[in-house]
Amino acid sequence: MRMSTTIYLNGNIYTMDTKLPRAEAIAIDNNNGRILAVGTSDEVRRVGGQHTDLIDLHGRTMLPGFIDAHIHLLDTAHRAHHIDAGNCISEDAAAEMVRERTTHTPPGNWILGGHWDKNLWPGGNFPTRASLDAAAPDHPVALWSKDGHMLWVNSLALQRAGITAATPQPETGAILRDGAGEPTGVLQEEDATALVYKVIGAHDAELNKILMRRALKELQKSGITTIHNIEGDTSLNLFKELRASGELGVRVQMILPRQSLPQLRTEGINNDENDLLRVGGIKIFADGTLGSQTAAMLEGFEGTNNYGILTVPEQEMKDIVSDATEMGLIIAIHAIGDRAAQVALNSIERAQQLIAEQGTPSDPASGLRYRLEHVQLITPADLERMRRLGVIASVQPFHAVADRDIAERYWGKRHRHAYAYRSMRDLGIPLALGSDAPVEIFDPLRILYAATLRRDAMIQRPAWLPDQALPIIDALWGYTLGAAYAGAEEQHKGSLSVGKLGDAVVLREDILSVPQEKMSENGVQATIIGGNIVFGNL
Repeated sequence: MRMSTTIYLNGNIYTMDTKLPRAEAIAIDNNNGRILAVGTSDEVRRVGGQHTDLIDLHGRTMLPGFIDAHIHLLDTAHRAHHIDAGNCISEDAAAEMVRERTTHTPPGNWILGGHWDKNLWPGGNFPTRASLDAAAPDHPVALWSKDGHMLWVNSLALQRAGITAATPQPETGAILRDGAGEPTGVLQEEDATALVYKVIGAHDAELNKILMRRALKELQKSGITTIHNIEGDTSLNLFKELRASGELGVRVQMILPRQSLPQLRTEGINNDENDLLRVGGIKIFADGTLGSQTAAMLEGFEGTNNYGILTVPEQEMKDIVSDATEMGLIIAIHAIGDRAAQVALNSIERAQQLIAEQGTPSDPASGLRYRLEHVQLITPADLERMRRLGVIASVQPFHAVADRDIAERYWGKRHRHAYAYRSMRDLGIPLALGSDAPVEIFDPLRILYAATLRRDAMIQRPAWLPDQALPIIDALWGYTLGAAYAGAEEQHKGSLSVGKLGDAVVLREDILSVPQEKMSENGVQATIIGGNIVFGNL
């Protein structure tokens, strides 16, 4: 018989609730998955009745479940299926992987993959179609870059997409060309990459489901109980299927592309009062990336006249943000360069001014949140403006340790103000932590290590800009209550408090007491969603 209550006893529980920061025990109602009591083992034991399941934590540490505030899960799932050129040290090495794939791919079929990073190759030059033509003359090839903002294709792929020397340059993207005006095989940003993506077509639905199931299991093993998934309708519909079949296993909040705004305005958001899958808002790209040198900059990339790409014109950005504000949505704006951050904040400030002029009262229950995603380079004045406007910094600390070399290379002295998490925290800007997988790893313990020590646990290098390291308690807040706030769900998630959802992670050791250098080695012993153990065995 299914017990009506589960009580976890004798634990070292960090609740992230300022009213009761530490506890020994927690009781969860199995009928609705919400917390009934938090306190000492003796206090909480009294809540249990005849149908109570008692689980002894034996002093292990429990935290609120980790919330990844920025992930692309279907893309992450597909990385395991396609060519992964992440470890390739040259263009030729990546092309050789393509050559090998042709031996078991029928001629004419697409060869897909990516994660290549030209910044790690000798010279750091952009690849060309010539190497892919030699490796796969009979297959169209499309390989996305590590950051997902560039596509490297061969001549057959260009031909299928109808891209020639006569193809106009996209307004907010780029088709790289040689001295004769011919496409080189590299496309930058959505306006350009979409020309190829639309002829590739959709992935097989059954394959999507198989790969997504695997990815969800990996999230559970990592202690992640909620994700803010930044993808489109394909992922949303897949999550709906998995929820209906009881296979979702992780709570999902969808942040849909800005192109979904008209549909959301017409149809509204119907979340059916369910706690597993919700639609929260929209994502807007303000610029490209550092790795692709398409981030929108106030000054050119070091030693160049390249100011990056503003992927949405400023007036259009203002219109989108104002419309979404009126609807009370989460508005997540990708902003990596300092110009992109400035344009995004201009749009947010204008939307707030319009609301004030209309005299519309603020609804505390609204799902409205303003978020800047990544915020890798931003001026001090705009940091202060973020604080004043109440804008959340949705950041991914592993970027800081992965990007350190290219930040110094392409931003020069400006890199000293990059990935400024401690400055944000000291100003009182709310932080939400995430991974940006598949660009980087989604392991919260390694990401917390990066946030607090400013280096990668797997690579022996000195800390990078250590003055911007976060205290561990602030990093944990960003992965729990801060991320819940960024999703307008702080009333339901993010702390182990009475009435909230019983989502938690159990670690082998005390994350606040063990040496920080050992943090990434601390194993996830169990992941709990709504009181039920979905990973591990206590």
